[in-house]
Formats: sequence, structure tokens, C-alpha cells
Amino acid sequence: MLEGLVVLLALLSLWVGVGWVGRLQDMALQAAHASRYVAFALSRDPGASMEVEMRQHYFSGRAHQWSDRRGERLLSPGLNEVTLQIDRQTVLDASAQAGRTSDKAAILRRQWRIEDTGIVASNIAVAPLSGPVRAPETATVTGLNDFDRQQFVLRRHTAILTGAGHASSDASTQQVVAESALAWNQSAGSSYALGTDVAAAMSRVDAAWNRPEPIFDWLAPWAGQVPDFHLGSPGYE
Repeated sequence: MLEGLVVLLALLSLWVGVGWVGRLQDMALQAAHASRYVAFALSRDPGASMEVEMRQHYFSGRAHQWSDRRGERLLSPGLNEVTLQIDRQTVLDASAQAGRTSDKAAILRRQWRIEDTGIVASNIAVAPLSGPVRAPETATVTGLNDFDRQQFVLRRHTAILTGAGHASSDASTQQVVAESALAWNQSAGSSYALGTDVAAAMSRVDAAWNRPEPIFDWLAPWAGQVPDFHLGSPGYE
């Protein structure tokens, strides 16, 4: 009977330990998801403020109500135990970027928004609340109080290269092209002016033939007009 009691206590501690580790692993998994989400979001919008949104999506709600063996929450309602730190590492030298050290290449990199702005590292730290520290003489036979006194920090991070010329839509791509003075705006502006003058002089002549007036928006009509061979999956034999 005594041996059975010892085995029972060991199994009880193991059962509690498995549940305790499982909750921490789930919390660590959410921290990993959160760090990836923040890193990718910052690659699209470097100035975005992500801490509040990150806490709301990954550490609150019914699916994220972690608690200890006494039912006490491991994270406070304000989620102050979850912190976000953004680190920006060294930007690549001009010789390692597209176009290398050419003056015009540097201008195009800035205007096309493909200039390297460094690697962004999203660091998430979660410090779950620990139970009250008890004197050794109050420790139970099973030693389960040890699970309540653990103090640690779960850390996860994701690093991603930014400044790769991301565009969220055709309109966004066209806007970047249109705003580039060197690659488009200057030449297009001169052509627009000449075309407008010619159209004003020839509109009466073309009217007799029912010809449509010229369109001087040379970017918007191309929205969605990607050749089919760029859209289909390549076939491999």
C-alpha cells in the first residue's frame, strides 16, 4: 500500500506537470505566431504600431485564457506581461544593392521603394505571473507548489528583410511608378503636355470620323492586364 501511494503521488505530479508544460508551450506558440505577424506587417508598413493589435489577437479571447493549477490567470487583464521590441539592423551598403553605386540607380531604388532599409527583428517576451513564494516548511509532500513558484520569460523572435518593393494592389504599383520622377514622371509629363496640345488642334478633325478622344492616363488601363503565361503554373516534365 505504501509503494502504491508513492507511485500515485508520482503519477499525480507527472499529470500536473504535463498540463503545466502544455499551457506554457501553447503560450510560447502564440508568442511565435505574434512575432511572425508583427515582422511581416512591418515589412509592409514600417511605421505601423503593432503592440496593442498583437496582444489583442494572440493573447486575449476565450482561446487564450491560460491559468495555473489553482485557476489563477497566468496573464493579467491588461496583458502587461507581454512586451514587444522592434530591432532594426544595419542597412546593406550601396555596393550590395540593386544597381550598386550608380547615382541614378540610387535614385531609382528610393523612388521605386526597393532600397534596403535593413532587417527588422520582432522580439516578443511573455512573463507569466507566478504564484506566491512559500516558505520551505509549508511545502506539500507532493511538491506541486513548485509549479506555482516558477519564474521565467518566454521569448520568441522573427527577423525579416524589408524594403523589397512590396505592393498591395495594381493601384499601389501604378502609384509607385507614377511618382518616380526619373523612371516615369518627368518623361510622361512632357508627353502629356505635347499630347494635349495635339489633341486640342486635331479634335475637330477626328470628330468627323467619330474617333474617340485620346486618353492620357497611361497607367490605370493596364490594371489587371497581366499576360496569361505569367498567371499560370509552370509545367514540369
